[in-house]
Amino acid sequence: MLLRRDVILTHLDAYFDFLYMVPSLGFLHPEVTYRDVQENRFPPAQAAAVCSVASFFVNPGPTGREFGKKCSQQVEMHISRNIDKFSENALFLFALNILYHILAGSHAKVWQCFGVASRLMIGLQLNWDVSSNHSTFIQQECLRRIAWQLFSLDRLLAGGYDEYIACRADYMKIRLPCNETAFRENRPVVAERLHDKPVRCSPALGLHGIQILLVDLRHRIQVTTKRLATPSGSAMTTLEPSKVMTDIAALQSELTRFHVSIHDELRLTDQSMARYAASTQWRGYCFFHTHMAVSHIDLYRFSLPGPRTPASIEILRKLPPDFIARCQKQAVAHAMSLARFLDAIKIETDKMQNPGTPKLVGDYSVAHMATQCIRVLLIALQYNLYENLSDTTAPTWRGAETSEAQIKSLIDTIMEITEAWAGIFDMAKQAHECNKTMVEDFYKNGRILDRGNAVVIAGQEPAEDKFLFGSDVFIERLNVPDVKEEQRSRAANMPVSDWWMGPSTPKQSSSKDSSPITIPYHTSEVGLDHDYGPPGLPMFLAQARNVSMGVCDIYDAETAAGMQPPEMMAMMPNNYQMVQTEVMSGGGGMPMLRIEDAMPSQAIYRQDIAPMQPQSYLPSHQGMMMNGYVPPPYPGTHTNTSAYTQQNTFN
Repeated sequence: MLLRRDVILTHLDAYFDFLYMVPSLGFLHPEVTYRDVQENRFPPAQAAAVCSVASFFVNPGPTGREFGKKCSQQVEMHISRNIDKFSENALFLFALNILYHILAGSHAKVWQCFGVASRLMIGLQLNWDVSSNHSTFIQQECLRRIAWQLFSLDRLLAGGYDEYIACRADYMKIRLPCNETAFRENRPVVAERLHDKPVRCSPALGLHGIQILLVDLRHRIQVTTKRLATPSGSAMTTLEPSKVMTDIAALQSELTRFHVSIHDELRLTDQSMARYAASTQWRGYCFFHTHMAVSHIDLYRFSLPGPRTPASIEILRKLPPDFIARCQKQAVAHAMSLARFLDAIKIETDKMQNPGTPKLVGDYSVAHMATQCIRVLLIALQYNLYENLSDTTAPTWRGAETSEAQIKSLIDTIMEITEAWAGIFDMAKQAHECNKTMVEDFYKNGRILDRGNAVVIAGQEPAEDKFLFGSDVFIERLNVPDVKEEQRSRAANMPVSDWWMGPSTPKQSSSKDSSPITIPYHTSEVGLDHDYGPPGLPMFLAQARNVSMGVCDIYDAETAAGMQPPEMMAMMPNNYQMVQTEVMSGGGGMPMLRIEDAMPSQAIYRQDIAPMQPQSYLPSHQGMMMNGYVPPPYPGTHTNTSAYTQQNTFN
């Protein structure tokens, strides 16, 4: 299906602006891609894949959503019709199609498509250093970056559970993504591997590669702290206080060494922020420092007030009060640092000549990252944990002194940032609305009520010994899905073959099918051995399985992932002592992906195109996918692509 060239270019602009620097979506070479589009050599399926993910930013409204969905359906049809072939081009389509469904909220498709994509990547041996048929360094680097994109996605889906990892770190033998200058100039360089752990990152390693190192480290931090939050079975015997403190200290040391190893110009300073704000790597810079701060928050949040299982309460009781106090101080200090960083990048975005409408600050993960920050800050306000934060590992680039008024001002700024992202995709909207309710409740009552996750089941009263530090009670929401919403969700996750040929087997109706109540995943079994039971559900798997989950849980890595039944959500008893803080394509890129490979007899969808003229070419018809769709004007239009071909000085 033909898309107008100007539509493709508009969506490419958005892709390179908002997604290219997110790990590791930089597998499209900017100069090669723009040239291929201008010369009518950009594969149609790849064009549809790019348009599907970029449509969220070009036109966030219903019209743009419908256009993006049509593009995604075309991509899925191409994948389905070529599923019998091992193709590197299919891996490109999988990577973008998975991202599309993450943004669209089709979590079942995300989970299943990733399974196929990861097996395809391993089958093509792209995770190993093998002889390649690709002659150019650009082609080899594109494939490396796609492999690392799947590695990054795997850790996002796993949600801190090693048991759900498909792309194991010890099997990723390829080198990390190189710096942007070498990639764009087709100049071979030798970057580090994941396990090299250099004292100083070489100039050959680019921002994409540094982000992958951080993604891997953050996952290992989440694995460790998840075991503290939801220990079970024989794992309890290994969680002695001395081991807990040793593990936390080791991960903090690794975070410190990693921060020392990065390039000097990447460190968090006012000067580096101003330089990156003027470069094409701005979103990647925001991603790195946002996730660096949240990695520290993830490491220390176990010490803060929050829902606890009886086992985790017992662990906290055994830890020395001084250690708990230091951990609390670390968590709050890094939350403050992240809040200041988000405020600073908002100021930088405000300075930009044409930041776009809506004005989007940071990268697309900022809504989720900001949620972690807001919760810690509200806890700090409620329990007076924000004083004397100078003696921590948090960056002090904008001071360490804090006050209640300052924290509330930063929270308001963060809410303003996430409100803009709420109009882009649904997960950001859910996060923003949940946080808005939580903040409003706090300002009204002086404590975190977290109503999105505190729906009390009728007839149940919390036991007296299941209160948290104060009087807040968190009870998992009973899953009673809306029937219409459930039907829409089922349609969104329908296999592509069903869109075109109908379901292969008609579903038999029954009285059970008509019930809106979904049986919870966790059920009681006689003689259940926790050593052989599932560890818990990551966020995306829980969404895919339609498991009972409150909206707020989706954005809280500690409470969401545990997925304990209501009777297991024990809280801190009243007598628990609160610890105070004082203590690819064409000749120059990937091989062409021809539409003829996907569908037979495509002559009716193609037209003879005259040789390229210097003027912009606009076909006289819009093509079957357009249906009258004209994207709105996009800032940084493709008429001037110098921003994507200039040499980058931050390597």
